Amino acid sequence: MQKLLFVSLFILCLQAFSQDRVTTFGLQFKPILSSEIINTGPQFEKIGDIGFEIDPKGGYSFGMVIRKGYTKQLSLETGINYTKRNYHLTITEDSTNFKGGSDFSYVIYEIPVLGLVYVQLGRQAYLNTAFGVSLNFLPSDWDTFDNYFEHYSARKSWIVPSFLANIGFEYRTQQKGFYYLGFSYNRPFSKITTAGVRYKTIDDFGATIEKERAFFDILGNYLTIDFRYFFHEDPERKSRRR
Repeated sequence: MQKLLFVSLFILCLQAFSQDRVTTFGLQFKPILSSEIINTGPQFEKIGDIGFEIDPKGGYSFGMVIRKGYTKQLSLETGINYTKRNYHLTITEDSTNFKGGSDFSYVIYEIPVLGLVYVQLGRQAYLNTAFGVSLNFLPSDWDTFDNYFEHYSARKSWIVPSFLANIGFEYRTQQKGFYYLGFSYNRPFSKITTAGVRYKTIDDFGATIEKERAFFDILGNYLTIDFRYFFHEDPERKSRRR
């Protein structure tokens, strides 16, 4: 709660300044990419002849963005995003040639705070890089099940902060707003959940027999392609002290 209060007060302080700067509001959509390069590949565990695998399958994130400009080179950016992470669970048993699979998802709400630096490439084209943090809110634990397995993902905490960085290109029009294309990297400071999977069978009398279980730490790292649009806003006028 202290971190959330700090971020809220920080944003309110930004709104208190009234100088010759631009505050813009935008929308964004970010497809999530899965890559072993950033440690988001499949996780596998073999216990006897039973194999468990959890494989990230991408996802998406969308939301609103608020950008506060200070100079032609520096801005601060925040907002709120809805993020859905998709995973695929596979269970195999060599002795019976069994193979079963199931999909599950995590829903996370993100509040990022980033500092942006611009490099002007042309009259209306800009390259920008940004670094900051994101507060990731996990609203609940998650579970899925079938007649042969039970899966339960327990969140580490209802708030998990992460490091956030992005780079992209921006095209600014005179009256129709800004168009942005880039990439973002989100790395939580700790795991987001621990996923437990229980493989079971039903005997001839209808009783449940557990064959094996496995546990996986889900780190939650991800890379996105960012599509953004910022609405046109006129520069704010400087306020004079009386």
